Amino acid sequence: MLRRLTIALLLTAATLTAQTPPPSRPDLVVVISIDQFPYYYITRFQPYFGADGFNRVLQHGANFTHSLYPYSTTYTGPGHAAIGTGYVPARSGIVANNWYDRSTDTVEYCVLDTRAKGGFSPLNLASDSLGDRLQEHFDQSKVYGISLKDRAAILMAGRKANAAYWFDPKLPGFVSSAYYRSDNTLTGSFNATVPAFASTHTAWEPSPWIPTADLERITHDPASLRKFKTDQKGLGVTFPHPIKDAEAVTYTPYGNQLVLQFAEKLIDAEHLGTDDGNPDLVFISLSSPDYLGHAYGPDSLEAADTVVRTDRDLENFFHDLDAKFGNRWTLAITADHGVQSIPEVAKDMGREGGRVDFRNPKKTAKALTFADLTPQRKALEKKIAMKLGVRVSDATPVEKGFIIYFDEPAFYLNWTRIRELKLDGERVKRAARDAAIEVDGVSAAFTNSELSAPHPEASGLEAAVRLSFRADRSGDVLLTLKPGYIWNYSEPPNGTTHGQPVEADQHVPLMLWGSGIRAGSFDDAVAPTFLAKTLGHLLGVDAGGAETRVLPCVAP
Repeated sequence: MLRRLTIALLLTAATLTAQTPPPSRPDLVVVISIDQFPYYYITRFQPYFGADGFNRVLQHGANFTHSLYPYSTTYTGPGHAAIGTGYVPARSGIVANNWYDRSTDTVEYCVLDTRAKGGFSPLNLASDSLGDRLQEHFDQSKVYGISLKDRAAILMAGRKANAAYWFDPKLPGFVSSAYYRSDNTLTGSFNATVPAFASTHTAWEPSPWIPTADLERITHDPASLRKFKTDQKGLGVTFPHPIKDAEAVTYTPYGNQLVLQFAEKLIDAEHLGTDDGNPDLVFISLSSPDYLGHAYGPDSLEAADTVVRTDRDLENFFHDLDAKFGNRWTLAITADHGVQSIPEVAKDMGREGGRVDFRNPKKTAKALTFADLTPQRKALEKKIAMKLGVRVSDATPVEKGFIIYFDEPAFYLNWTRIRELKLDGERVKRAARDAAIEVDGVSAAFTNSELSAPHPEASGLEAAVRLSFRADRSGDVLLTLKPGYIWNYSEPPNGTTHGQPVEADQHVPLMLWGSGIRAGSFDDAVAPTFLAKTLGHLLGVDAGGAETRVLPCVAP
């Protein structure tokens, strides 16, 4: 499936049809990214949706049933950059949420900007966005990004956005940075309501929309496996979940309500969607499904309840927009990535699953040795050394290892040590690659030299990794894991994650509805990266990467 999708995407540029005049422009376009929302949530929970949430789009809009990200690093940063710009990580520059900066020996966060008061901006974003193109063409158009997460709001909105807003739990409330022309009156008035919101949401209990008998059939959440869930923010691992403060609210489905309510206030305050010939664009990321999805997993009672609650929250939001704009607005729904089952749950259901643990050792006052590494990381270091004919032991200092830093999905090698031993760098890369491939759960590994060399016929995993690779930010050796395997990030192991070029992580919703959209179910091999070009065509601007195309749901 991945190979078929990759080939289809690479052939796209050669098969583009002539551009037709744009259809009647909407006055407002709203793009909603639901963080950690695999496509199978739509099919699994559709019987329990209300009439006018997801079903509005499924029954009266365009639904692309085969929309997969073509690249490998299916994380929040790359996903939201892809949605906003229409470019894969190799082009957008957002290769992961974090990467190791060799020049400063520090970890770079994808939206960190120490120059801007507030600390964040799209400084690291290397490609123009849909919002940038819109504002270049319509000088009065406005573009905003809203999310609980800074990186989601910023990377979708782009470099020229009026503002991006995210949630600061320390306030608690929404904030921005000095990079933007943000409205302190708006945030101040809304943030004054957050304590009251939190005080009326003191517990998360199951909603009534999925019958108990059906829950047992569509979830897999036995009490014996709940030890593999994560207790975040004091919420516990079983219903009812006590909510202690505003930050904990954001780790429940109620966090979606906060974001959507703020979006409603912003649309009103900024007078978006006016019939003045300058279309406006709002990106909204709902992060709560990701926060709680990592903790409870996609097969949990909590995930089921979250999906149907999200559906009702969207229904209310859509009705608010209908009342304001009638048929003058257009909606797109997608996700930045999917998610895989908690490995222990997957195995209980008879599937393959596991965790690969290459975590970096925690910094302490004492000198660290190989004995302080996780068992898999230690075994990997020893195997690399053996392949290179270098003697190491549990007493070897960590700084004498060959891996200076691991940040999923890549190793950054210890070039100081390599030079000290007078070893050939390419040989060390190959040794690290070959040692990693021998680890249970690893599906493939590539050196940055291999990925830097042109290979236009690359397919499958290599093609996906290439679309995520940028030489100045990616690691020296990039890895992918087998379906069902995830990177371990906790001790004892619990929770789950995403980030792999596997269908559970890549296959997400791509749905459109509203002005200029032709309804139907489409099984074309497409990607969320097509969204920027499609909405750009609808708005009369050129956006998105050359390897993308306008989706066939746009009315001619």
